[in-house]
Amino acid sequence: MNPQDPLAQLRDIHLPAPVSWWPPAPGWWILSILVLATLVFCLIWLIKRYRSNHYRREALAILTQLQTSLGQQPMELCHAVLALLRRTAKSAYPGQGLEAELLPQLLQRLNLSCRKPVFDVALQQQLKELPYQANPQIPAQTPTELLVSTQRWIKKHRRGVPC
Repeated sequence: MNPQDPLAQLRDIHLPAPVSWWPPAPGWWILSILVLATLVFCLIWLIKRYRSNHYRREALAILTQLQTSLGQQPMELCHAVLALLRRTAKSAYPGQGLEAELLPQLLQRLNLSCRKPVFDVALQQQLKELPYQANPQIPAQTPTELLVSTQRWIKKHRRGVPC
């Protein structure tokens, strides 16, 4: 028998060199390219969306100015809001001839572009009869209803839906 202890001849385990973080594996390259492409696509989409809604922001700013001038004549205010509504509809739906529509048909077509109608029937009737009256008597709530409905339409209408 060998008087030496065989366990004494054992050496410690040699650990391999630590794995380097650079260069990354091909899967990480592919993942980073996909993430970068997705970010660029989302950024381009957001910029296009922001630019395409410029007419909404401009119309809402003009509508806010009209709301502050609520003290003016109700008939003038209604005319100004309806002119803004026609201009905004023409920007939202170019080539559909909405600016030449009669008011009741225009409001009905604009109601179709929203999920829920924003111009109620009573408001449509009041506005339909106004141009043909010799001395129009506008109820006090009509300009306010028109302002609120127009603001709601500007914010809620969908551009992809044809009027």
